[in-house]
Amino acid sequence: MEKLQYIIEDKTIAELLGVQNFSTDESAVLELVKNAYDARASFVKLIFEDSRLIVLDDGSGMDVDDIRHKWMHVGKSTKDYTTTLENNQVRVLAGSKGVGRFALARLGEAASVLSKKDGSPCVVWETDWVSSTVSVDDTINDRGTKIIVECLRAKWNKKKVENLIQFLSKTYNDTVMKIVISHPDVEKEIVPYITKLIPGKNCLARINLQYDGASQALTTEVISDEFQDEAEKYCEGIDLKHFYQKIDAFDELKAIDQWDLSDEELKHDLELLGSFSAEFSFTISPTRDDVEKFLYKHHTLPCDSLKGVILYRNAFSISSYEGKKDWLGFGKRSRKSPAAATHPTGSWRVRENQMAGKVEIDKRRNAVLQDLSNRQGLDENIFYELFVEIVLAGIKGFERYRQNIIRHINVKNAPPEEKTSPVSEKIVSNPSSAATLTKEETMQLAAEIKAYQKAHTEAQRERDNVETRYKYDVRILNVLATVGLKASSIAHEMRNDRNSIAENIDNIIDALKEFGMWDELTLPERTEKSYQNVPYLLESNKEVSTKVLAFMNTMLSEIEKKQFEASWQSIYDIINRIKKNWEDDYAWITISLNMNEDICYLISEDYLQVIFDNLILNSIQQNEHLNHIEISISVNPSGDMLAFSYADNGKGLDKKYIDHPEKMLEVHETTRKKGHGLGMWIVNNTVTMSGGEITRIAGTNGFSIEFTMGGSK
Repeated sequence: MEKLQYIIEDKTIAELLGVQNFSTDESAVLELVKNAYDARASFVKLIFEDSRLIVLDDGSGMDVDDIRHKWMHVGKSTKDYTTTLENNQVRVLAGSKGVGRFALARLGEAASVLSKKDGSPCVVWETDWVSSTVSVDDTINDRGTKIIVECLRAKWNKKKVENLIQFLSKTYNDTVMKIVISHPDVEKEIVPYITKLIPGKNCLARINLQYDGASQALTTEVISDEFQDEAEKYCEGIDLKHFYQKIDAFDELKAIDQWDLSDEELKHDLELLGSFSAEFSFTISPTRDDVEKFLYKHHTLPCDSLKGVILYRNAFSISSYEGKKDWLGFGKRSRKSPAAATHPTGSWRVRENQMAGKVEIDKRRNAVLQDLSNRQGLDENIFYELFVEIVLAGIKGFERYRQNIIRHINVKNAPPEEKTSPVSEKIVSNPSSAATLTKEETMQLAAEIKAYQKAHTEAQRERDNVETRYKYDVRILNVLATVGLKASSIAHEMRNDRNSIAENIDNIIDALKEFGMWDELTLPERTEKSYQNVPYLLESNKEVSTKVLAFMNTMLSEIEKKQFEASWQSIYDIINRIKKNWEDDYAWITISLNMNEDICYLISEDYLQVIFDNLILNSIQQNEHLNHIEISISVNPSGDMLAFSYADNGKGLDKKYIDHPEKMLEVHETTRKKGHGLGMWIVNNTVTMSGGEITRIAGTNGFSIEFTMGGSK
């Protein structure tokens, strides 16, 4: 049997793995820098002169054997995970594919490499990408490598070199190797782009994330200098400077069904992903009015802030993740949830231009995050998707923390009670009296006019905020309303079929008995197989028909116009009707009411219907494996409000909500695969619209929630 090997022309390799493989000239230069880094160099210099590039480094160099068996062996990499320097420093090597040398072909039409290794003469390799030669030069004594790229394909003018400097400052995340760029118009040492993040100097908040693959624990720590000290009086119990949170990544991500993973598979993949860290800066540029309104500490920052999020694997960034593209999807998240930070129930999300920083992974520890074959990005496989979701889960902790502060501060911006303005009213009722105003009255009038102007501006801003807020709410509710209208339309069409749906099964059984077939169908040999067991099939169909009828009755009764009209009515009667409907539809739930039957309140029935339907449905869905669910509802007057308490005897809150139960009120927040995550958001939204608030959520011994509601106006 003859063994064959591929034979590929040098020029074809240079074209495929060099010219076409590297997306930009800058990424090709970066490969030469990486080669110097992996060669243990402490210094590398890139010299642009005329139409050639010279790259000098003081690394370990190569000998003739290295050129023949390593440099010329395409696709073979002899690089380990790390290398140790003479000072015992350890470097994680950047290369691994064995094709980086073809960056030379991207840059120029010919190249030569002069390299000297300790104990060996200098070796000279030359190529025009048609053929290559190797020779020895005994006149060179200094260890290291000199690369000369001839006939550069691009014109490296001052602007292009400055772009390269900026590119390298972002892509190089280390200081152990000095990098210098030399050009007739530019001489520059590369300084890492990611500097120390100092809140109040170059950012408003620093967010540090740490993920531990072994325990699947994700920690978020925030150091903030965003708010004035005065904000503390509105934020009792909140540390405005520091926030720390530790969550379980499995609990946070298990409800996401896009990966089609079992719980065991998800845990395995989260462990396999490996540990990593991230550091972000958060920055906004508030208007002077916003500074006053939300007690921001800084209108501008004294130092420039960072732009973009860079993904580093050890000392170098990964191509295509150098901060130019929104690879974490901040923009998509904010468009999906556009609520302002002041929104009482919506979830605020950071915007793309507000976040910058770095995420750091390791070549070995995070080996499942793999390069594409052309090294111009990552394979965005399931591990990459998990990786991104973990980072965003950490960012959510910061978003909740900051939105909580903004909501508390925003309380002071509530419009004051209207007060009469005697001077302005005097002028309005009798314009001629303006001529008789005293000095004090004139000053008071001026103050009143100024207050009107400010109130007008604030009113306009508030209208804009309200419009934005309700656009957000309406988008979600429109979807639900459309689904409901479709369902109610079908229910109306089936109204006339209700009698036949309810009675057909019994009529079929009676007919079979009358024709003498029923006894035959109930014989043991006729009922052994479930799909041939006619009595069983009919009984199952009857159960389904009962559920269909319950659905139709619900759809036809709960969208009647009277549900939305406010009137003085018995709270007990409304909730008792809700109790009866649910107990009729679900024999395995019991609802007990604890309230004075004489409580009357001005309210529209839909408020209570929406809240308790969602709470009861949530209890059923979260405890569907229980044989019986007991629910209790209490109502008591509280001033001009009503105080409600709801509890069940189920499994209680999921682990991810135990320490932060308020998280479950966020839109699309769920622990159930295929769940929409809207139920508790709707409850919170409805309570808030009524003028009330959710005051307590607990779930260590069953689930319970307490809230207040105001009346309809």
